[in-house]
Order: sequence, then structure tokens, then C-alpha cells
Amino acid sequence: MSAVLRMSRPSPERAVELKEALQDIRARVASTVSPSVHPTLQPVLVAVSKYKPPEDILGAYDADQRDFGENYVNELLEKAPIVSSCL
Repeated sequence: MSAVLRMSRPSPERAVELKEALQDIRARVASTVSPSVHPTLQPVLVAVSKYKPPEDILGAYDADQRDFGENYVNELLEKAPIVSSCL
């Protein structure tokens, strides 16, 4: 089990890529939300983990992403124990 846990974090380079991608997406979402339309509207960014390895999910979590969506039950069942054991 410890081998799985060690492998479950992205490389430092990948962690930077994930963080920068999330920052870019958050900035783009923020630029499209107009407070004049609805002052309390807060969009929720849901990161889709379809086909992504647990390392990327954990890297996104480390970059403050908290909402994830998975398209396939079998992938969720594989990834959930790995990810949750590392949080």
C-alpha cells in the first residue's frame, strides 16, 4: 500500500502544470461572471477526472480544487480509495 501512496502525487513539474492550468481556467471563468447580473453568483468549477490518473486528481486537489466529476463508475471505484487515502 505504501508504494501506491508514494506514486499518488504528481511530479513537481506536473504539479506546476496542473496549478497553472487551474489558475488560467479560474481566471477565465471569473472574467465571464458579471456581478451586475447576480451579485451573489459564485460559479463552481468541477474538474472532470475522466481518463486522468489519481496523481493528477491529487495535484489538482493540492492546487485547491475541491469539486470533481467522474464519468465512469468503474474509474471512480478504482480512483476513490487511492485519492482518499492520500488526503
